[in-house]
Amino acid sequence: MKNRTAALAGVILGSLPVAVLYADGYWDVQLAAVIWGIYALGGWLILRQEDIWRTGGNRWSALLVVVAMGGSQFGVHMDLPISERLTIALWFLVLGVAFAAAAIGVEMAETTDGQASEQDSYVPSAD
Repeated sequence: MKNRTAALAGVILGSLPVAVLYADGYWDVQLAAVIWGIYALGGWLILRQEDIWRTGGNRWSALLVVVAMGGSQFGVHMDLPISERLTIALWFLVLGVAFAAAAIGVEMAETTDGQASEQDSYVPSAD
């Protein structure tokens, strides 16, 4: 049941930035679809491993926030020769990619740890 709840929350989370962009008047279907997919995937993966995200309050979590926010806000800044609405859409894109990539990394580490613990717990029989 936890996976269904996480998947539903991911779908809802993916819809939020797209709704903000649509309400702001910017609508590029391809960019909106990519943003929706990234946020849905990131939200789903973060909620799948929420116990890790809750207990992981250390310098790496702070660095993730600094890189994600800094990359989106300072990397894609208002002085670029693009429209203000496209700038905001790219903020959502960069921020979503950063958190989705971190969530994928956590999922990969958990998958690797699970396989290692299964291999470590194997005891051959004496027969």
